[in-house]
Amino acid sequence: MTYSGGGSTPTAHSAGPNNWPIMNPSIGGPAQLWAGLGLWPAGLNAPVRGPGAVQPPLAPSVTVEALRQQAAALLQRCYHWLEAAVPVAPQVASLVPALVTAVQQYEAQQYQACLAQTLWVIQAIGQLQAAVPILPPL
Repeated sequence: MTYSGGGSTPTAHSAGPNNWPIMNPSIGGPAQLWAGLGLWPAGLNAPVRGPGAVQPPLAPSVTVEALRQQAAALLQRCYHWLEAAVPVAPQVASLVPALVTAVQQYEAQQYQACLAQTLWVIQAIGQLQAAVPILPPL
């Protein structure tokens, strides 16, 4: 997987493992998504969106550390879910390569790309859970 990052702006219709809309305005960006999932790191305020919203900048080391911790937590959560779900429904093993890609991005310290990939896996898990009700909760 390659992460386009930077100035690239994927649309809501182009979501997928290679271009998850990490800053998709319809979901308010990763901070709002993670906060909605109860996964935003404690002690950090989610950015306020909207006209005229001003946020004090975080020190780069704080931002990187927050991304690293968030990526690690989501990777572990997905790993444990897959560990429980594969014996119940072996077809969910098809998510393993996508999660391996996220782990490789984490190891390369590409935390934003890792989070984008992991969030795609979480979205896929949600779709699988809707289709296969016997799957465990995430």
